[in-house]
Amino acid sequence: MSVLKRRSRIVSFRLSQAEYEALRDTCIAQGARSIADFTRAAACGLARTGNGSTDDLFEATVRTLLGRVEGLGREIRRLAHLLEPLHPPALKKHSRATKST
Repeated sequence: MSVLKRRSRIVSFRLSQAEYEALRDTCIAQGARSIADFTRAAACGLARTGNGSTDDLFEATVRTLLGRVEGLGREIRRLAHLLEPLHPPALKKHSRATKST
């Protein structure tokens, strides 16, 4: 959808805290600009296809999981980087020892 397209209708609905957090996490994982953009695209996509096929649901689930795995990978690298200055020689010795055995 064009960003310049005038939107004059409002749709609102309530979410539980858990639903909101899951939606927010999915938006972040998908790289959406905002929750509103993400939900608009999802709702309009379902409206265009009728009811959303199993393939669409599977693809969306896989994309969500990939986003979460990438997020975990970034977090692991960040934590490893934070731990590096604490014991760099010990970590290097340990990794060499486990590689040679």
